[in-house]
Amino acid sequence: MENKPTYEELEAKVRSLTAMLEDEGRVVQWEVLGHLALAWDRDGPPGIVENRDLAEALGLGKAAIAVALKQLSTLGITDHDTMGYASYLTQEGYDIAKRHDRTVPIEEQITKAKGGRIKGRWGKKAKG
Repeated sequence: MENKPTYEELEAKVRSLTAMLEDEGRVVQWEVLGHLALAWDRDGPPGIVENRDLAEALGLGKAAIAVALKQLSTLGITDHDTMGYASYLTQEGYDIAKRHDRTVPIEEQITKAKGGRIKGRWGKKAKG
């Protein structure tokens, strides 16, 4: 007689797999932030990188890069050209990428990064 899993066991397995996918998505986001920050440091602000070059450099598929960039853009820490072929960091995105604190969710870090800047003055801390 075959033992079939209960609905509760199946639900727990689905939750576990969903959490794994979310974790993988966060890892890709951090990889994207890191690479864009390197481009910023190398080429100067805002460090524009073509999305296909980003995918190639990170060894990821274009779809994974597109999903990560969409999420990061929605959060306001990356932006893209008018055609959507190249992406770059905002000032807050650069600050978060350089801080590289993976213990705090990106969403929480955005508030801190925006609070310490004077609007329109890249790289200058607010006097206070």
